[in-house]
Amino acid sequence: MEIELLYSCFLRSAGVNTDSRSLKPGQIFWALKGPSFNGNDFAKKALEMGAAFVVVDEDVLAEDKRVLKVSNGLEYLQKLAHYHRLNWGKKIIAICGSNGKTTTKELIYRVLSTEMSVYATPGNFNNHIGVPLCLLQLTDEHDIAVIEMGANHRHEIEDLCYISEPDSGLITNIGKDHLEGFGSIDTCARSNGELFDFLKNHLGIAFINTSDDWNLKLQSRISSIYTFPSATDDAPCTYVGGHFFIHIQVPEHNLVETRLTGAYNFNNIACALAVGKYYGISTTKALQAVASYEPSNNRSQVLKTKKNTVICDAYNANPSSMLAALENLVELPGKSKTAVLGDMLELGKESKKEHEALGQWASQNSEIHFLVVGPEMKAFAASCSKCLYFEKKEQLEKYLQDSEIENSLVLLKGSRGMKLETILSLL
Repeated sequence: MEIELLYSCFLRSAGVNTDSRSLKPGQIFWALKGPSFNGNDFAKKALEMGAAFVVVDEDVLAEDKRVLKVSNGLEYLQKLAHYHRLNWGKKIIAICGSNGKTTTKELIYRVLSTEMSVYATPGNFNNHIGVPLCLLQLTDEHDIAVIEMGANHRHEIEDLCYISEPDSGLITNIGKDHLEGFGSIDTCARSNGELFDFLKNHLGIAFINTSDDWNLKLQSRISSIYTFPSATDDAPCTYVGGHFFIHIQVPEHNLVETRLTGAYNFNNIACALAVGKYYGISTTKALQAVASYEPSNNRSQVLKTKKNTVICDAYNANPSSMLAALENLVELPGKSKTAVLGDMLELGKESKKEHEALGQWASQNSEIHFLVVGPEMKAFAASCSKCLYFEKKEQLEKYLQDSEIENSLVLLKGSRGMKLETILSLL
């Protein structure tokens, strides 16, 4: 099927949906395949639910003119998204990196939204399916888009760039994430560097954090740059420590208190301010935007419970982000400190070594009481004799019910698969 014909159907529809369970009348149901599902099987149901069209890649309901057959459902979803992006024709900012992508995206969104109509990736729709679906949400009402890109293997960022064609972009940092797919931190860096390669070849610009070693190394892959946060950079910004929440200052403006904790979040804030400055946002409005930003969705959330203060950072974890969160816990004020940690997943053959290394760090920090859970955390416990280890989350829950933690500053962190936020009610 010609992409022009498919695009004309898209323009007459109420958008694209790949999940028949949430399909709305007038939408296109796009049949995708996965290891345990085949969207083609739901084409008839989608039409009965009011779909304007269904896109399939198998011989399904061939006599129905509302059924549009393509050779490969996923490839054509990506082709349609790229075609729509070119027709939309406005600026796209791409964000990739190991840690802090979503927080940085949300901060940039809030800064730009003070003076522009902005579309930003919802949740973590940042993969080969999510990015196309995001691009298909762009309308004439949007002035600019902020698109998050995730990867766990080589050439994934490259592919997402060719679908979305960003005009500018940034790499938050490079850490030990998705080692199971990347194999090494160097491969992780090369993979994220594919964004800079695309921008260089398409005359785009990269936002470079000059305080980050990996940003400086990858800077050679891009010609046009806009730098932050050092005093001599394009967008200077200073971290002011000694507080529970991050305080920042930019030249000729008063000290600003944010609602984010952890020195690692300073770079996310400084990046958002740099992007705002580059795109002409008033510094005063930008500072107000970052000051009012409240983290959510279990990402660096500071929650006051009846018994404790909890830093809920349970959305994801890797060795780099886990260590940064723990170092922040050491620096924060508090007489009693507890770290409730879950498995760091997708580390492949490096898993045991990385959990052991974190346990060795923990054994040197006696001011923190460690509760660790999950089969991978067994290696952590082997390196930290003073921690309490639980193989299953149910065992940890029982311990928390019987031995209440009170008046403590608690860090709750683990990979998404651990879903540690479910024990918040016990803290």
